[in-house]
Amino acid sequence: MLPPSPARRPARRARPLVAAVAVLATLSLAACGGGDEAAAEKTPTQVLAAAKKQFDDAASVRIELSTDSVPEAGNGVLGASGVVTDAPAFEGDVKVLLSGITATVPVTSVGGTVYAKLPLTTKYAAIDPEEYGAPDPADFGDPDQGLSSLLTEVEGAKKGEQTRDGDQVLTTYSGTLPGASVKRIVPSADARSDYPTKVGVDDSGQATSVTITGPFFSDGADVTYDVGFSQYDRDVTIAKPTS
Repeated sequence: MLPPSPARRPARRARPLVAAVAVLATLSLAACGGGDEAAAEKTPTQVLAAAKKQFDDAASVRIELSTDSVPEAGNGVLGASGVVTDAPAFEGDVKVLLSGITATVPVTSVGGTVYAKLPLTTKYAAIDPEEYGAPDPADFGDPDQGLSSLLTEVEGAKKGEQTRDGDQVLTTYSGTLPGASVKRIVPSADARSDYPTKVGVDDSGQATSVTITGPFFSDGADVTYDVGFSQYDRDVTIAKPTS
């Protein structure tokens, strides 16, 4: 009787190895799938909180605040365009209504002082923005009182549609902002009202837009303000204007 052939033994020993590899591959796939599922399970509140953190962690963010509505009288903020930094500081233009006249005013806010080149003047001067119905634009970057604070104060946030903007996929989250929150950004807002709000978040988790609708002026009619965020975390230095 011939002895067993030793050539078969390696094949038998290979079976446990193959099985182990298969188990590891299965576990790896399960882990990957679990991560995707966990990411997909983020609530709107969690998404907006993460977007706020990205804003707060950025060294600078470019902001664009605007409305198409202009009241016939009074003072108020109609828009702002510029860069806010974590210094905190702001440099850009603020569009205001002054006694019924619309003006775009170059503004720099740094070191706790707001400098503006007012209409009919040629040089920057220190001003009190409250006299013009405006906030200190450097406060737009304040994590507790500024623009990013709106993201986590949206009540009843719900995930909406997704749209494509070039290479970016934007997801809309809708809810309501208390008037007191909106009033910190646009002082003419009614603190007693609720403001329907939409927030756009891109596929990197950054907030790109906030749209707020409600009464902002004395006639009580609904007005829409659009806020855009872009150019996150650029190296920007803002200094006191010299002229």
